[in-house]
Amino acid sequence: MATDTSLADHIAQCVIDSYRALPKRGKPTSKGPGKEEWTVLAGFVIEDTRPTTSERFTCIALGTGLKCLHSEQLRLFGDAVHDSHAEIVARRALVVYLMNQLQLSVATTPCETPVIFSLQPGSTKYRFGGDGQLQLHLYTSQCPCGDATVESLKTAEDSDSNEQPQLKRRRVNNGVIRGHQDFGSLGTLRLKPGRADSIPTLSMSCSDKIARWNAVGVQGSLLAQLIDPIYLSSVVVGDLYNWQSIDRAINQRVTSALLDKQLPDGYRSNRCTIEQTTVVFERSQTAMKNSTASSSNDEVVTADSSIYWYSGATSSVALVNGQRQGAKIRRGECQTRKLWPDICKLALFHKYRELFPQSPEVSTYRQEKDQATEYQAAKACLLESSEFRSWVQCPKEYESFDVAGRAQPVAKDEGDDERYSKGTSSFGKRHTKTHSLCKRCGNRAFHNQKKTCASCGYPAAKIRSFNWAVKAKRRKTTGTGRMRYLKTVNVRFKNGFREGTRKAATPAAKTN
Repeated sequence: MATDTSLADHIAQCVIDSYRALPKRGKPTSKGPGKEEWTVLAGFVIEDTRPTTSERFTCIALGTGLKCLHSEQLRLFGDAVHDSHAEIVARRALVVYLMNQLQLSVATTPCETPVIFSLQPGSTKYRFGGDGQLQLHLYTSQCPCGDATVESLKTAEDSDSNEQPQLKRRRVNNGVIRGHQDFGSLGTLRLKPGRADSIPTLSMSCSDKIARWNAVGVQGSLLAQLIDPIYLSSVVVGDLYNWQSIDRAINQRVTSALLDKQLPDGYRSNRCTIEQTTVVFERSQTAMKNSTASSSNDEVVTADSSIYWYSGATSSVALVNGQRQGAKIRRGECQTRKLWPDICKLALFHKYRELFPQSPEVSTYRQEKDQATEYQAAKACLLESSEFRSWVQCPKEYESFDVAGRAQPVAKDEGDDERYSKGTSSFGKRHTKTHSLCKRCGNRAFHNQKKTCASCGYPAAKIRSFNWAVKAKRRKTTGTGRMRYLKTVNVRFKNGFREGTRKAATPAAKTN
C-alpha cells in the first residue's frame, strides 16, 4: 500500500505546476451562465536520484481529456486521436518525448542537453536510465476509468441514493462490458465510454490500458524496436482513490495473466506502487463541485476539449474530436501535415520514419508495428490469457495507412472482420450493410464462421440484427440535414444501453 505521501505529493505538484504554466487554450472554463467545466489531468514525471542532478522531479509529458471517438467517427488515415482520455493523451505525448530523446542519444554530434537513454555494452537497444537512477511515475487527478473505479462509483451511487453498497465480488473473464455497467463484475475488461446512453466505442478503458503497460511497457510498439521496455515505478491517484481496486485492475490481473507465460527477454510482469496524493487539481470534478456547492444555480459539466504537452514543445496543443482545435475535417482524405496532432498515429509513424528509415517492404503503420516481434509476442502472451482474451483491438483497417497518410487496402484474410474490410471512412460516408448489435459490448459487428461477435466473441444467437443504412437523399452530413436524419433513425439498445429514438439532434426531440 501507499506509504510515501510526500513522494506522491511531489509528483502530483510537479504535473499540476507544469499544467498551470501552459496557455489557456483548450483548458476547462466557464461554459455559459451557471456552467463550469471540469476535466482529468494526467502526467508522467521522471525522478532523478543521481547526486549531481539539480531537479529531482521533472514533468516530461501531460494531457487532459474525457472524450473518445465512437466507431462512426474513426479515421482511416491515422490523422486523428481516437482516445482522448487524459492518461492516454499523456502517454502518447510521452512517446513523442522519448523519440526526441532517442534522437539526441543517437546523434553523432554531442549535445549539451542531458539524455535519458544509454546504449548498453553488447546490446543493440538503448535503455532508459541505464544506470538505474531514473524512475518513471504516472500521476492522474482521478482514478483511471474502468475496473479501477467500479467500487468507488458504486459506493458513490449508493451514497447518493441513501442505500448501503452491496457489491457482488465475482469475476467475469470471458467478456467485455461498458464502463458503468454491472458494477458487481470485478476484474473485467471494459469499454469506453462508461455511460449507458452513449454510443459504444472500440477503446478499452484506461485501467485496462495501464494494465497492458505493466506487461509491455509504455514506449509502444514502434520504439520497442529500438529501446528496452520502460515500466512505471508508481501510479499516483487523486480523486476516487481505492487501493484495492486499483491494485487489482493494474497489477493483480497482469500478474495472474502472465504467471505461467514465457516472455521475451527484457519483458516482465511489472508491479508498480500505488499511492494517493493530497494535492488537489483545481479543475477536477470534486474540486469544481465543492467550489460551486454554495450556488444552487451552478452546474459542473465535462470539458469538450483536451490538451497535450511534452517537454521541449513550444506550447501545448488543444484537441477537439481528436483533431487540432479549429481544424476543419477533410472528408475522405487525410489532413494536411501542419494540422496533424503530434500524438496521432500518422504523426508518430512519420516521425519514426524520419529518424529511422526502414526497408521499402514495410509500407504501412500496421506493418511497422508488426516488426517489433518481441513486443508483439509479449502482447500476445497477455491477450491470450483468460483475463484479457476479450480485448477489443483496433481493426487493421484503421492502421493500414502509409507514411503520407494514404489509406491502403486490407486483404480480406488480413482484416479483423468484414464490417471493417468493406467499411468506409468516417464523417459522412454512407453505410449500406445490415449490421448486428452485440448485446454484450454494444459494437456493430458481422459474425465470423464461428457465429460469434467479431469484437468480443459473444454467441451470435443472442444478437439481434438491425439496419444501420443511411438515407441516400439526406442533404448534409452536418447541420440541419444531419439533425433531421438523426431524428429518423431508431436504434434500440438492450442490457443497459439506450432504448428508443436516437435523439441527438435537438434537446426538444421527442422520445418514442
